[in-house]
Amino acid sequence: LYPLESQELMRIALQLHNELGCGFKEKVYQDAFEVLLQENDIPYEREKHIIMQFHGVTLEHDFYYDFLCYDKIGVELKAMSEIIGEHESQIINYLHVSNHKLGLLLNFGTTKLEYKWFPNRPNYNWKDK
Repeated sequence: LYPLESQELMRIALQLHNELGCGFKEKVYQDAFEVLLQENDIPYEREKHIIMQFHGVTLEHDFYYDFLCYDKIGVELKAMSEIIGEHESQIINYLHVSNHKLGLLLNFGTTKLEYKWFPNRPNYNWKDK
């Protein structure tokens, strides 16, 4: 999905990791990622609000992508020792609620950038993969 946009997002994520390395807090990576999005003229919204409806009622609990890029790719940034199931569930749930087709989970907390792409596949059992 979205090969040109995906490639560009990975390019700036790798640039960010190469320049800053690991060890900073998540907010530092978010701020720096935003700078690179701006420098590369990538359209985005930071802390994009996602509204969840259940039986026609808007639920009070709010969800927020760290970034919604190109108005179609949800991006979540982490600065942890590893990506865990909870992080994966977060982006999968955001995709499900928002109906966006692709999500990117980036972890800057390790010596090598960790990343996972998540196509939005309703009713897909990610635990089996």
